[in-house]
Amino acid sequence: MNDSARILLLDPFHGGSHAAWAQGVKQGLTQKGHRVDLKTFHANHWKWRMQGAAGIWAHELQSMSPPDVLITTDMCDLAQLKGLLPATWHGVKCVVMFHENQLTFPWSPTDNDPKLGRDLAYSYINVSSALAADQVWFNSAHHRRAFLDAVDTWMAKMPKPRLPRPAARIAEKSHVVHLGLSFEDWDALRPEQPGNWEGCEVPVLLWNQRWSWDKGTDVWMALVHGILKHNIPAEFVVMGESKGRVPEGWEAMRDNMGSRCLQWGYADSKADYVRWLWRSTVAPLAPKQEYFGLAVIEAMRCEVMPWVPQLHAYTETMPAGHRYMEPESWFDAFRNQTWKTWPVAPKAYREKANSFSWKNVIAKLDSLIREVQTS
Repeated sequence: MNDSARILLLDPFHGGSHAAWAQGVKQGLTQKGHRVDLKTFHANHWKWRMQGAAGIWAHELQSMSPPDVLITTDMCDLAQLKGLLPATWHGVKCVVMFHENQLTFPWSPTDNDPKLGRDLAYSYINVSSALAADQVWFNSAHHRRAFLDAVDTWMAKMPKPRLPRPAARIAEKSHVVHLGLSFEDWDALRPEQPGNWEGCEVPVLLWNQRWSWDKGTDVWMALVHGILKHNIPAEFVVMGESKGRVPEGWEAMRDNMGSRCLQWGYADSKADYVRWLWRSTVAPLAPKQEYFGLAVIEAMRCEVMPWVPQLHAYTETMPAGHRYMEPESWFDAFRNQTWKTWPVAPKAYREKANSFSWKNVIAKLDSLIREVQTS
């Protein structure tokens, strides 16, 4: 019996880790014998994507032959999409992948929606999408727990009558599916003397996150300021995406770094990005949220020491024996050169990162697709 599936993958916010995931899913499931079509929208205007992507796709898919399985993400209103598709699509099995969610994602202090109560609408899109799906995937166990814990709390704020047992109903069909990463040819880009802390004299601090307040840019800038003020030996590599709006003080930090800043801005190519990872020593990071932490895993693959708190998904993604670091201890650790006597070897971080390679992740995805197809 041929149980391969015709899969339609809809990615309404196709950029960064979302795009890497969608492309990896398409390639991996195709190699497993499935046929995968991918449709995308650009990674901007996230609120409109959550509200409008479903209606636009429902119109575009009217004349398309229904697939066996439809996969989309938390940025699409799956309940709306199912309601607008023709009756010929009613037998299609639907999966929603949660990269993040609007119940627990911290809202920007400059956004007026929470003050006006409009944030609740985006939360409901996530809840109704999960209820409408045949399977719900979360990119970490931490994310699954956080979402399910928040659902009933959120529902209690609503006027009666309320949805019955939403968290329990979602939990019954939910699965943890870690993000997959591709590390092909990364070792070939390793320099003769990588930047890891074994034998290093001047550490290179790495930032490879979005230039966004929710990633903890405030505490990172405070660390840089302290290092420069006290003239502690250190250099800096600052990469990552900016969506046109940077945190206050970010550009001034660049000026203050001067020649200590080895790289500033988005890398010219993936190979350049990997080379800068290999040259880095430590990645101090204390974000407001982290549902998986793809950029941290990429840094670990190149033996960069992650200084992260014992929060979020990090308890799933760090190797055994990892020492968690709160931002309050970062400066003293640099001043006292604690990084030189780190208890975990660089190889352990590389091996832990490799455990999230696509070849290890795609087998579970394939199993879940075959399961939902026959359910």
